[in-house]
Amino acid sequence: MVSKKFSKSFDDALTQAYLFHTNFNLNKDEFTNFSSIFQDPFSENFEEMIATADNFPTFEDDQNDQAIYTLQVEETMAKARNHFKKLSFSIDITWPNSEINQRAFRMNQFESARQMPQKMINLLQNAYSKANSSTYRDGLLEGGFDEDDIDLLEGLENELTERYNLQQDFIQQTFERTEQRTIAFNRVWDEMVKISNASKLIFKNSPAKIETFLLYPELSTGTGGGSGGSSQISAPTNFRYDFAERTVKWNSVSGATSYKLEKSDDNTIWDVMYEGENTEYFTGEMLPEHKYLRVRSRNSQGMSVPALYNVVYNYILNGPTNLTHNPALPGFTWDAVTNATAYEVQLRLA
Repeated sequence: MVSKKFSKSFDDALTQAYLFHTNFNLNKDEFTNFSSIFQDPFSENFEEMIATADNFPTFEDDQNDQAIYTLQVEETMAKARNHFKKLSFSIDITWPNSEINQRAFRMNQFESARQMPQKMINLLQNAYSKANSSTYRDGLLEGGFDEDDIDLLEGLENELTERYNLQQDFIQQTFERTEQRTIAFNRVWDEMVKISNASKLIFKNSPAKIETFLLYPELSTGTGGGSGGSSQISAPTNFRYDFAERTVKWNSVSGATSYKLEKSDDNTIWDVMYEGENTEYFTGEMLPEHKYLRVRSRNSQGMSVPALYNVVYNYILNGPTNLTHNPALPGFTWDAVTNATAYEVQLRLA
C-alpha cells in the first residue's frame, strides 16, 4: 500500500493546501522570479491537483458507509441464527436424540458459523437442500417447520450472499480508493514542499512570510525559555479492543497529529489498518483471537514507540439476570450481558 508522505490528517493537509495556493498567488511574482518551475501553468496545475484530492470521499465517509454494510450483514446473520434454532427445534421434535439427522443439517457446525457469513451461507444452502428433499421434508412439516420456513432458508441464503458480497466489494473499493486518495494527496504535498523550500530562500529576511509557508508549526524546544531538542512523542495509553462495539480504541496523546494502527498474525509482519487523527477504529467483524495489534502516535518529529495489544477472548462472562417467563410469546426474556455474543436456553423437565 502507498504510504502518506505527511503525518497530518487528510483534512488538515487539504486545508493547508488551499492556503498555500492562495498565498502562492499573492506572492506569485517573487516565486516566478526565483525559479522558472513556478511559472504558469504551475499555479493552475497545483489548483487542479488540490481539487482532485478534494473530490475523494473522506476516510470517515468510507468508514461510516462500511459500518452500514456491516450492520446489514449482521442483521441477516441474526435472522439466520434464529431460524437455525427453529430448525434445530423441529428436528428434535421429529427425530428425538438423532445425531444423524442433526449432522445431516450440519448443526454441529452452527457454533463455528455464528459470526462468519461465508460459513453461514454454506449452512443455509445445505439446510435448504436437505429440508426440501423427500427424505426430510415431510418430517420437518410434522415438526412444525412449515413451507414458509423451508423457503425462508433459501431466502436468507440469497439475502446474506447479496449483502456479504456488497460489503466485501465496498471494502475492496475502500482499499483501492484509500490508495488513490493517498497518491493524489502525495502529489499535492510534493508541490507544497517545493513552495515551502523555496519560500525559505525567497523570504529569508522575512520570518513572517516564511511562517506562512511552513508545512508544520515549529515545536516548543523546552520550558522556561531554554533551548534544546524536543523529546520523542509518547505512545498512546489505554490501548484496547472493545468487543461489544468491535472498535479498537486508545487515549489521545498531547502533541500528536495522527496515529498509525497496525495488525499482525505473528507479531513480526505488520499490515496497516488505519492512519489518521481519530483515536478509535471500527473493525466491522469481530477480530480473530490472538490477533496482534499495535498503535503509534506521530508528529513532525517522528513516531512514538508502539503500544501493543493481543486479542484474547479470555474474559469471564456474568450470568444473565432477570430471567422471566412470558407465556404470551411463549418464551423467556433476560437482561443483556456485556460482551456476550449469544445465549443458550436449556429446559429440564420435572
